[in-house]
Amino acid sequence: MDSWQKWRIVCLSIMSVEDVEDMYIIGCLISGFLLFGVSGYLAYREIRIMSAAVLAIVRVPGMCDGIFRASTQTEMLREQNRRLDVILIQDRRQVAVPGLRREIG
Repeated sequence: MDSWQKWRIVCLSIMSVEDVEDMYIIGCLISGFLLFGVSGYLAYREIRIMSAAVLAIVRVPGMCDGIFRASTQTEMLREQNRRLDVILIQDRRQVAVPGLRREIG
């Protein structure tokens, strides 16, 4: 028997049944804390995802109002652009007519 085998036998023989039970209890406590931490992280992640989904649902009416407001403003801008085009065309006609009169006259 080598020295390592002797040391292991001596080391294990010193431990009583109560000490082994204590080691199992400590092992169970450590694994329980680890499982608790992992489950806490998973719950935190799910809550964060759900809160983002709820906030998205809450923000939908505001986004719809913004889209409708933007489309209304776009229509107003198109109308103003059309009116300015009409004014610009009329202004070009008024400028072009005296130029023709000068060339003819």
